[in-house]
Amino acid sequence: MLQLDEVESGSQVTHKNTGLRYQIVEIGDDEVLLSPESQDMQDLEVPAELFCQEFVSGDRYNTGRPRRSGRGRGRRQATMRTAPAGPKVKGKIKKLVRDRGFGFVRGDDGKEVFFHRSGLGAQDYDSLSEGDLVEYVVQEGPRGARAENVRAIAEGAE
Repeated sequence: MLQLDEVESGSQVTHKNTGLRYQIVEIGDDEVLLSPESQDMQDLEVPAELFCQEFVSGDRYNTGRPRRSGRGRGRRQATMRTAPAGPKVKGKIKKLVRDRGFGFVRGDDGKEVFFHRSGLGAQDYDSLSEGDLVEYVVQEGPRGARAENVRAIAEGAE
């Protein structure tokens, strides 16, 4: 059985029954927030006790099914590249919590929105700094509004 002190935010875990992989976003006293590897799935809040029973650390659990085939791999990559629908919003990075992989952006409309590195490319996240001008799409997540496809834009970009 997995122990909460064995994992930390940013760690990868795998669900024992489904083989689906997640990244740990936040570990609370009573629940764990997970972000799925696949962008067509929503974040998942799991009671801490259930998390310890149902998940294993890293990628060490194998369901016995082949994980990827040549045809499935192409389909999966196409899904991950699909941009979220909705109007683009401009704003500035208000806060970055690099060690935990998330931040907050304040739109030109004054609304603050959470974003997670899983909604960006790894290089895009690493290149962001507080105060940067960005463009993003607001999506509704399990905990409210969430910025997806956050990307830096040049000063004065239309």
